[in-house]
Amino acid sequence: MFFSSTLSLVLPLILATSASPISSRQTNSASTSCSDTSFKNFQWQASNFDFHASYIFSTPAHQNSWGYASFDLLNPADQSTAHCSAASNQLNDFFYGTVQYSCNDTLRGGSTKFDFNRPTGELRVEQSWTCRDQDPQYPITFTAKGSANFTLGCNEESYQNANWTIGQIYSSRTVTCGKVDSVVTPYEISAVA
Repeated sequence: MFFSSTLSLVLPLILATSASPISSRQTNSASTSCSDTSFKNFQWQASNFDFHASYIFSTPAHQNSWGYASFDLLNPADQSTAHCSAASNQLNDFFYGTVQYSCNDTLRGGSTKFDFNRPTGELRVEQSWTCRDQDPQYPITFTAKGSANFTLGCNEESYQNANWTIGQIYSSRTVTCGKVDSVVTPYEISAVA
């Protein structure tokens, strides 16, 4: 009787402290794999998005105007950053979401493109990347498209030369916007192994 009552008191302690044949799965969100990140809650991070423009009239009838957009795009799956930039002379807002520009992907491989619509503030990106963590012999290539909307805080400065003569700047206007960061959410992702 003493043995059975002692066993009934000690057995739960032994079972609680012994190794279980069923291991608990430990996940470390800080070290998720390329494929896991790509398949689950994938989002890019656009940082230092910059838009600025200059409108210059060298004469009352001759305009030379350009708009510029640039940002860095972090892909959390392959931990790469693509630098994206473009210049446009399509008046008046320069970027209308109708022209796709290529980003600098020389260090990451893959392909990254973007377009920007200045009147609406929409940035759209398209990127491909390859994950080799599941089976290096059969890597998975992902292609995704996503978008973000930016509300840019911009300042304008204008100059008019009241005593203009040929060879001088007749007028100028510059638009400078504060840099912004944003998550870019995918609306389409495909994977090919």
